Amino acid sequence: MKITRILRYPVKSLSVEELGETTLTPGQGLPYDRHWALAKPDGDADDAGTWCKKLNFVVLVKQFALATLDFRLGRGAAFTLKGAGVDVAGDLDTADGRAALADAVTRHLDLPPEAAPRVVEAGDFGYFDSSRGAVALLNMDSHRDLERVMGRGLDPVRFRMNLLFDGADAWSELHWVGKEVRVGEAVLYITKPTGRCPATHVDPKTGQADADILDALRGCQGHTQMGVYADVKQGGAVRVGDEVEVL
Repeated sequence: MKITRILRYPVKSLSVEELGETTLTPGQGLPYDRHWALAKPDGDADDAGTWCKKLNFVVLVKQFALATLDFRLGRGAAFTLKGAGVDVAGDLDTADGRAALADAVTRHLDLPPEAAPRVVEAGDFGYFDSSRGAVALLNMDSHRDLERVMGRGLDPVRFRMNLLFDGADAWSELHWVGKEVRVGEAVLYITKPTGRCPATHVDPKTGQADADILDALRGCQGHTQMGVYADVKQGGAVRVGDEVEVL
């Protein structure tokens, strides 16, 4: 088994960034993965706060139009955000930069002033969907089997995972829970399967809900799980092409 892609999402629910390599640290996710988020004004999320559920954020599962925004992280915390009628740049280390990002998203989603989000920054543990597993793994053989069942191609980015790998039997990763897996120089502990939500129905390029992933998973597997979450037990470098081994 080998790593084929390494993906991160610097701002929760905004666009993907592809990496050739990364370094994993125990107790953390990929560097800058879900490091920032768009917190609802009436939610519990705060800077460097404790983990909280995604209902506290402006997220793709409720706002499909987030998928049509192209966020790019530059040097440090510098960023650009582009989309239909959106073209802003700034620095997320500054109050002005955070305000620019939040304002652009508010206008893009046509949110009323009282629903305008604020940008928050995580500490060591990002704004992940699960408190048990900061790194998400997707078996591309399972992905291809789902494509077969649905009779169409699917962009794996719609599943918003971190480490994509080839060479395992389809769906075998769901039996790795409670086991350790070596990925490059790192060792991961598989905590639980990744339960899917309607955000997976959304095409990550168009922002349109065009595939009933949950129905397809129920039909072929009898559940709505795809991929697994993992905690980093031993840190180290992970590169595209590295071996994946169940210990």
